[in-house]
Amino acid sequence: MGGMVSTHRHPTPALNRVTRTSAAVLLVFLLLLALLQIVLAVLGAPGFLVGTGLLTLAFTPFIALLLVATPPVTIDQSGLTIHVLLGQTYFVPWEGVRDIADYPLLPTPEAESGRKAMVGRRKYRPAAGKMLVIPTLPLPYRLTGLFVGRGLTGVIALTNRTHTDYEALIQQVARYTGFQAD
Repeated sequence: MGGMVSTHRHPTPALNRVTRTSAAVLLVFLLLLALLQIVLAVLGAPGFLVGTGLLTLAFTPFIALLLVATPPVTIDQSGLTIHVLLGQTYFVPWEGVRDIADYPLLPTPEAESGRKAMVGRRKYRPAAGKMLVIPTLPLPYRLTGLFVGRGLTGVIALTNRTHTDYEALIQQVARYTGFQAD
């Protein structure tokens, strides 16, 4: 990597660690529970366990989204490094970013009356974010693409709620990719 390097992590690292660890534990638990329900049904337990196992599996994509949608990133002039759980990283050269668009999974200001009351109307900032469409990302990031209407295409999001120095991050990404940030 060359040029100026900047890393953009969650503004509240401890909260992010708890959230992501809890999501990972819950995901593993749900997968094991679904498997157990289906195995018990196959072994002769009441057949409705297959249905409850499938229902349990239906919740897993929503939990997995917490783990992959808005990862910490490091950027420089050669590309974007996505930091995954357990120290793993994926490097994407800027040419691999196919599009930048508004991230549609953010809450609207109208839906955040509780947050406004909690932080105060003067300190409240509406959620803002952009998604980067990166077709070469592995399967977990394609889940995000599915949720945002891009099919099974790799997508990550950069938001003012999940990344430090968000405005500078978006400006740098726009400059390096040549896409419009606004």
